[in-house]
Amino acid sequence: MNKEDKILKTLNTDFGQLRLTNTMLNKAIIDANTSIRRFAKLFGIDFDTMVNGEKHSLSATYEDGTNCNLSFYRTVNRGDRRLSISGIKKQAKEKDLIAFNYVLDKTTGNMVIVINVTAKAENRKTA
Repeated sequence: MNKEDKILKTLNTDFGQLRLTNTMLNKAIIDANTSIRRFAKLFGIDFDTMVNGEKHSLSATYEDGTNCNLSFYRTVNRGDRRLSISGIKKQAKEKDLIAFNYVLDKTTGNMVIVINVTAKAENRKTA
């Protein structure tokens, strides 16, 4: 089992994940795969009921504490299901595996944490 798989096993069972491509990073076009759509539903965002052009945002935090915003939306014309992650280019690079997990904050309710699993695994490798 590689380090990424070990880290993924430590997450809540309802986490979302994706492997970043050049297009995702440079054009901000990220298809919302099944795990991302399932994760969004935990926060009341259901792609199946969204109409073309509809968008929902969710405040999030990278593991290093940097705030970011997740935008879940359907494209205007074709209705493709997409995700946008603010600040992702500063946090990750092409081919990194990104996982979306959450913790319950007793004061504020659910809080999303975006974890760059690949970078986390690489940091442990050098430690």
